[in-house]
Amino acid sequence: YAYSHDPTSFFFDPSKGYQWVYSSKREKQADAFIDSANRAGGQPSSQSSPSICLGVATIARTKEQYIRRTIGSLLQGLTDDQRGSIHLAVFFAQTDPSQHPIYNEPWLKNLANEILQYDVSNETMARLHALEENHHFWNKSMFDYQDLLKNCVDTGSDWIMIVEDDVLAKEGWYIQATDALRNIQMRMKRHEWLYLRLFYTEKLLDGTARNGLSILGGLYSPLWSQPRPWLSAEAILVAYASTCPTYPSSLMEQIGCWPQGLIFPRLIVPRAMNTVKHATDQRYYADMTLERWANSEGLPRFALVPPLLQHVGSKSSKGSEFDQGANSIWNFAFENYA
Repeated sequence: YAYSHDPTSFFFDPSKGYQWVYSSKREKQADAFIDSANRAGGQPSSQSSPSICLGVATIARTKEQYIRRTIGSLLQGLTDDQRGSIHLAVFFAQTDPSQHPIYNEPWLKNLANEILQYDVSNETMARLHALEENHHFWNKSMFDYQDLLKNCVDTGSDWIMIVEDDVLAKEGWYIQATDALRNIQMRMKRHEWLYLRLFYTEKLLDGTARNGLSILGGLYSPLWSQPRPWLSAEAILVAYASTCPTYPSSLMEQIGCWPQGLIFPRLIVPRAMNTVKHATDQRYYADMTLERWANSEGLPRFALVPPLLQHVGSKSSKGSEFDQGANSIWNFAFENYA
């Protein structure tokens, strides 16, 4: 079983490895949650100073709109206190948000604390529209990412959690993520770090990639000389120097750096925003730009193993030419959750 589900193994069997097991369960739970939210009334409540700003940028896909299940799986199962500590901001990252199929769906207004769309000058809107029309998704991703980061910072939240609109969350993700964040803060003390990663794919973790991500029974980073064993809930917390393996640039452009779910400490976000802002005209996506910057600054990054999110989008938000690559962005261990 282990080898047939290990994408780096000679005995890997795609027909078994890519089976939706736990994801199917989470899909059903998310669907039921959204159905209930469609029938409910009222506005969601959150604390005046939320602990987490959960930002989700979304664009209309050609067929399935994954964001319904993304939001449903993130909110389903939360206690009232947990939900109250989250400020959910949904950002329509397209110049005409009314063209998004979920724009007028009742559940959105019933669940989101804030619904965002572009609030820019006519000149900037024209530029964004041109980027959409010309499929310059890398440039537009820079603008969208820094815009979402800024809106989350303005909420006063301690943690800025940016999640893509085509993932499923593990039930109980909140406790594991917040436990991990406390552990990181305690151990990093006054040292800066960039983020806690909630998703990665094992498919690229061959001998080359393991120079960037060391999955060990404890905490390890090439930036430190000694292993420091410690665990967080069911998952192992791992520190690493880079999430972007040293693959050819063409493949790097296809896979990006797995930005499906990242949690940033509030204090690092202004510098991250500035980094993205000054790279708007480069042919990189926002996540790749942050990785390059973090490598140059020596900023540690952390990941939970197994991850708390699964990527389920077979239609890429970057355009149809990326759909084949989108299908392979998958975490096999996620499906082993009960």
